[in-house]
Amino acid sequence: MKRLQSSSAAALVLLASSVGVASAQVPVAVPGNAVVARVGDVTVAQDEIEKLLQALPEAERAAVKADRSTLDGWLRQRLLSEAVLRDARAKGWADKPEVKAKIDAATREVAARVVSATYLDAVSQVPAGFPSDAEVKAAYEQGKTGYNLPAAYRVAQIYLATPDRSAAAVAKVRDEANRLARQARTGDFAAVARASSQDKRSAERGGEVDTLPLARMLPELRDTIAKLKPAQVSEPVQSEAGFHVVKLLDVTPARTATLDEMKPQLQAALRQQRQQQLVQAYLAQVAPATALSIDAAALDAALKKTN
Repeated sequence: MKRLQSSSAAALVLLASSVGVASAQVPVAVPGNAVVARVGDVTVAQDEIEKLLQALPEAERAAVKADRSTLDGWLRQRLLSEAVLRDARAKGWADKPEVKAKIDAATREVAARVVSATYLDAVSQVPAGFPSDAEVKAAYEQGKTGYNLPAAYRVAQIYLATPDRSAAAVAKVRDEANRLARQARTGDFAAVARASSQDKRSAERGGEVDTLPLARMLPELRDTIAKLKPAQVSEPVQSEAGFHVVKLLDVTPARTATLDEMKPQLQAALRQQRQQQLVQAYLAQVAPATALSIDAAALDAALKKTN
């Protein structure tokens, strides 16, 4: 979890400038666009945070939403950085010759990277029709043994939260979960879930959660679900957040993914592979290996001078 938090924080930093959160704002009354954070007249608005989160990969976005400390820390750092930048600009710091020289050098470096990267993309464009259906099928057959899909379990649940972690409060919720489990076994599970489950999304669907492999379920539930037979209802299972009474609705056995299921992934992989080939071909043309040389003695001399 700590590793995922670190990558999420890094992703927030990398994405900030691309979605516009890095720019300081003066508060403006815009309906439905509340100010999320401020220091003085420097603010970050709600719509900017939404853009930032949408730009994150799904797993990192979920981690940030689950652990507010990452986002809170980023907001504080962003506002502090903007406050410092405003103060420096107000005092003409960017006009100092030595600072201006560093800005110019950084601008030239960034410009050179943008020109090189966009040009390399242009000269390595993959034809629109690539790969063909035959090429996708050949790739599928070649890697077919690795396209295994694990068994998937269609489950429904009755969920009761335990926000109060005291022993007495947890015991009370456990007793209620046991009562609902008995009621669900002898009656209509979906009706009990709609009336009593505290997970609103699944309760509206009669408790149905989704069809998922065990690896994507809560660790506390995996063993219980794996042992259930279709239509069987479990005893209450305690997780960190509460108690779950689970019903197994159906099981899809493990199988090999079909060509149609793998096609989008294979197309993307083959296009990426082809682009890399085009890049290497272009680089070999503009900088042939036979024309490239490194003077080891001169390099050694340069290394020694930096000691």
